[in-house]
Amino acid sequence: MMEPTTVATPTKLRVDVWADVVCPWCYLGEHRLSRAIETSPHADHIEVEVHAFQLDPDAPAAVAPTLQYLAAKLGAPQAQARAVEEGMARTVEAEGLRYAVDRSVGNTRSMLRLVQYGAEQGIAFAYLRAMQAEVFSGSPDAFEHATLVRLGEELGLPGDGIRDVLSTDRYADAVRADQEQAVGLGVTGVPFTVVGRRLGIPGAASIERYSDAIDQVWEETNG
Repeated sequence: MMEPTTVATPTKLRVDVWADVVCPWCYLGEHRLSRAIETSPHADHIEVEVHAFQLDPDAPAAVAPTLQYLAAKLGAPQAQARAVEEGMARTVEAEGLRYAVDRSVGNTRSMLRLVQYGAEQGIAFAYLRAMQAEVFSGSPDAFEHATLVRLGEELGLPGDGIRDVLSTDRYADAVRADQEQAVGLGVTGVPFTVVGRRLGIPGAASIERYSDAIDQVWEETNG
């Protein structure tokens, strides 16, 4: 009698992502990474770990128009900031995403703390992307606590838990630790992606680049 064939369980492929909610290239990069994962034959065995990288930790808590904020950061007229944003809008919209040039910007510390909270339920990546979509679609309430609660509840998080995070300083240490880890890796900007703890990809790579990296590391790990 023949022994039953044993099929080895593949090793999970971990993809680490450093990002900020208001980073346009993160918005585009996470969309492309998502597409690469969705179309991968190994999709069911890929898990994404999201890490905070706040581009401007000193950004004021008060929400402001992005063009005003960007012009001040660039030390340039708002017309120049608008030209930069309109160029980015063309790039992003070409891939089917919404991108409002006249949107709001604010400090993302609370949002990134909520992403850490979402990680406990395995939905950090989805929560990050939901926040990004709210911001870049031009929602005037993207930074409001009620909006962040709604987005989390739509993903299955308890509203009371979200409100508790927002009313305290929970996960602040985790956000700082993520930032320090990135600096230790030599990361100076986001998005930054590491596939399988071995292959780093700076910037918003193409879908093909993410797919190739996933396939390469998958073969090295499970081949």
